Amino acid sequence: MKGPAIIRSGWWVALAAVAVTLAVGAVLVAPLFDRAPGSSQEADFDLADTAVPSNLIVRAMTRDGVRALVAPAMVDAKEVDRFNREERGKMLVPDDRVIGIEISGDARAYPLRLMRWHEVVNDVVGGEAVAVTYSPLCDSVAVFSREVEGEVVEFGVSGLLYNSNTLLYDRRSGPPATPLWLQLDGRPVAGPTPGSRPQLALRPATLTTWASWRARHPATRVLAPLPDMKRLYKRDPYHSYFGSDLLRFPVEPLPPTEGLLLKDRLVIITIEGEDAAFPLPALAEAA
Repeated sequence: MKGPAIIRSGWWVALAAVAVTLAVGAVLVAPLFDRAPGSSQEADFDLADTAVPSNLIVRAMTRDGVRALVAPAMVDAKEVDRFNREERGKMLVPDDRVIGIEISGDARAYPLRLMRWHEVVNDVVGGEAVAVTYSPLCDSVAVFSREVEGEVVEFGVSGLLYNSNTLLYDRRSGPPATPLWLQLDGRPVAGPTPGSRPQLALRPATLTTWASWRARHPATRVLAPLPDMKRLYKRDPYHSYFGSDLLRFPVEPLPPTEGLLLKDRLVIITIEGEDAAFPLPALAEAA
């Protein structure tokens, strides 16, 4: 098995599923809806003070160009079965990937085929306000507590990216007052005094298949599709880019020319501030 690549500084565009300190994914960058990269100055957020290189913050779309959800409808597994029998097209099939969360006995699944069109779900699970997030350009999953500095935040999609990862914002305060948080790990990277803002608290989550999650949590509830978006849910606007080496948005630094490729799938484990990246195919071979 190939050993880990140690990442001591900088960024790779990791296709990652983040659960506490574990990230599973691949390095992937792709345009969202065939949009050309735009200057971050076209946005209405305060970017005068940034905790990251400002030239790597770019606009991919307009603010709220992706519809984040708030307290969405949920259905049980039997309703998924009924939908699959009676409706045209399937709501979920066994191999579909879902983000699974279980808090205080409340188990919920958020299908990626829906999340790629919403990116953020503001929900309450087991009595806890959480944000279920997904950045399609990186295929990265993270679940955060929505309690920030004693207040419950409602997250939206800013339309800005840093190193091709979605930047989240607080829709209640709105620009320019809101900070911008990195979807991958919840760091505040821009907005008013980002250096004094707390990092969003990660909550445990699982990226797995629908069949696996349902077997472990038979009583799970599932994010329900919006009726007016059923046709869109059948499409994957990122599919064709998985076979491409295209980097549409700026990313620094890139992986070494020898070793990992841009789109290698990785398992990333963080221990005492140092990240170790394990190629997923090598782990599968060793299993």
